Amino acid sequence: MPIYIRCPHCKSDQSIKNKRCKRCGNALPKQAKTYRVMVRYAGKTVTKVIPHSLELAREIESKIKVELVEGSYFDRRKRMPTLDEVWQKYLEVYEASKGREKDRSRYNTMLKERFGNKALDKIGVMDVQRLVVDMRKTVNMRGVPYSAKSIKNVVELLSRLFNFAIKQDLWHGDNPCKKVKLPKVNNEVTNALDTEQINNLLKVLDGYPDRETANLVKLLLFTGIRRGEAFKLQWGDVDLDNGWLYLRNPKGGKDQVIPLNDLSLQVLKDQLAYKREETALVFPSRKNTMRTDIKRAWARIKRMANLPDNFRLHDLRHTYATILASSGQVDLYTLQRLLTHKSPLMTQRYAHLVEDVLKRGTQTLVAVLKKERGKVISLRRGL
Repeated sequence: MPIYIRCPHCKSDQSIKNKRCKRCGNALPKQAKTYRVMVRYAGKTVTKVIPHSLELAREIESKIKVELVEGSYFDRRKRMPTLDEVWQKYLEVYEASKGREKDRSRYNTMLKERFGNKALDKIGVMDVQRLVVDMRKTVNMRGVPYSAKSIKNVVELLSRLFNFAIKQDLWHGDNPCKKVKLPKVNNEVTNALDTEQINNLLKVLDGYPDRETANLVKLLLFTGIRRGEAFKLQWGDVDLDNGWLYLRNPKGGKDQVIPLNDLSLQVLKDQLAYKREETALVFPSRKNTMRTDIKRAWARIKRMANLPDNFRLHDLRHTYATILASSGQVDLYTLQRLLTHKSPLMTQRYAHLVEDVLKRGTQTLVAVLKKERGKVISLRRGL
């Protein structure tokens, strides 16, 4: 058998049919197995370790056999591809996928100069760890330190490139990113507006001269949708008669339908006055193309409403979710559906707000019993 399971205890190779290691007697893992491909041909032996995927191991085994017969295997192995070459091949396969623009920015900003011209076998664990340390010490284009999330995103991109190279049989070693300790990402919500700040923001938006931008910001606050979803929203996705909003290809992947409340309905009805024949977009740019940001307008609106400098446009989504979670009328499952979170883990960041409502709710019993007990005491005294 040219494919074996590697025993994690004694590091020996075992038949993929074995449940226990014949050498040390320990149970072989049922999941997260490590496979070793071994191909012999014309007196030559090629081995390769493949993590987790038996299907991938079989694909690589077949490919190695073909290249050994053709005589191209060892010729190809003489030259290791650079990260730039892997990146270009990666784009050829995944160019049309979501998130490529952000990946392109991360690669060009943080990876290209540092690793682009390096062969994969010249990028080790210490190199990746040094990248993390350097990002912690530097600032981004806005002049603020890189967040833990930003650092994690860059390392995850590098890790994906190594995994891609392994899958494409361009790299036959380990992924160095897997052994790098990343900074802990704190996903707790801290940037949500209070009632006074919301009122200040709405007053500014009601009088803001650019009515389309004002309506866009209002819709973000009243529905909690992501800014990218608002930017690409088309009138064909808006059902004003029945009060529904259709989100096409959102971040979660699957198309979603969310209900429109009275406030968001009114915003979209107001926006009808600015509907243009040249485009189907609800909030187009001046050139009738899809917007990519409203940074300048948002900065101006924040100053006028006296909002914190670090309050982001995305934090309107957090404000929407915080209001619902704190109301006592919306459970976490409903909130997950409204926010179109693919996983309930994302919605868990608001769990403490729901728990606070529950705690306040149980105190109602105390108040009721005290009130009833007071009535009993009063009656006794009256007797």
